[in-house]
Amino acid sequence: MDWQTTYRQQFPVAEQCIYLDNAYDCGGTAIARKAPEKYFDDWEYGAVRNERGGPGRATLFKTLDATRELLNQLVGGLGADQIAFTRNTNEGINAILQGFDFQPGDNIVTSRQEHPSVLMPCLNAARTRGVEARVIPAREDGQVLIEELTAAADDRTRMILVSHVQSATGYRIDLEKLGRWCHVRGIFLIVDAIQSLGLQPFLAQKWHVAAVAAASYKGLCGVNSTAFTYYHPELLKHIWPVYTAANSFIHIEEADGQYSLSCSEDTKAGKMENSSLDNLGIYVLHDALQEILAIGPDTIWQHIRTLYDQLHAGLVELGYEVVTPAKEAAHCGILSLKTDQLQWMFDYFRSKNVCLSISADQFIRFSLGAFNNQEDIDQLLAIAGDYELR
Repeated sequence: MDWQTTYRQQFPVAEQCIYLDNAYDCGGTAIARKAPEKYFDDWEYGAVRNERGGPGRATLFKTLDATRELLNQLVGGLGADQIAFTRNTNEGINAILQGFDFQPGDNIVTSRQEHPSVLMPCLNAARTRGVEARVIPAREDGQVLIEELTAAADDRTRMILVSHVQSATGYRIDLEKLGRWCHVRGIFLIVDAIQSLGLQPFLAQKWHVAAVAAASYKGLCGVNSTAFTYYHPELLKHIWPVYTAANSFIHIEEADGQYSLSCSEDTKAGKMENSSLDNLGIYVLHDALQEILAIGPDTIWQHIRTLYDQLHAGLVELGYEVVTPAKEAAHCGILSLKTDQLQWMFDYFRSKNVCLSISADQFIRFSLGAFNNQEDIDQLLAIAGDYELR
């Protein structure tokens, strides 16, 4: 049995419908059903032995540390100690913008096309931190062009914030090119990677990405209460945690009757973690990451790319207006359609047992996961061919 058949069996949703909605969530996995038992066994083990170790038991932290190692491997980072766990993508982006040592006259650059998880923290930072948020206009084709981002930047730009893959349209930006441009100018590149991780390779160090934020419930096949942020050490030098808690990095200092806080490891991501973590969700993520890395991001991407090419070509041949590019370097697993029959088209596909989304109130969105197979594509194209209002 090949890897894809075995992997698909861990997604019961894939046998109950034509599930093309991975960009919304993975639909739940058998992986997630197994991890909690180990979590509660480890908790019991640590409690019986009166283990300590902060907000939890020492045994639990072994799995947390192992998960950091797996995440660092997945993103191509500098080390596991550059990974901080969060609750969602948005929390990671906010932590960067609210904790950064902006100076008067500084600015950040992003796009109106961005998902609210990126755009709203930028606008909030302008409101609360006084930094200028430069927002380039959205394009009709849904793309975020590097030349437009860089044209908006100047010598006071501290960050450019983008999604690796646009949630609404599936457009994938060239992070290697943008990261190289940012690196030589001392600009931090902050990336929301929720729509690409687990679906294709990611190389944070090679691409000069300063931070990667992502929740785990889409391509990473975790649950929606667990996320992480990868931080480059140079970025962390500029950030003080918005929320401080008792951990191995932040300490209470006393001198001459005055109290203050200090950080013993200023370039480690652990300083950003706010006390108790979602240990149960991290156990699920750990097992899901083991599966993904055992298969290999390159292998998964080759599979998804093949399905995507067939889906894109088939829908174009049927006369649909596909807004996501066919070019391999400009897409991932999302394929979006433009139509003036938005609700009608959505309702039609749902009536045929297809799970999909309406994205940004503008597009019909199909999205692939590693669990999808050739039969899914063949069935979807047959259904699409019978839709008369296209």
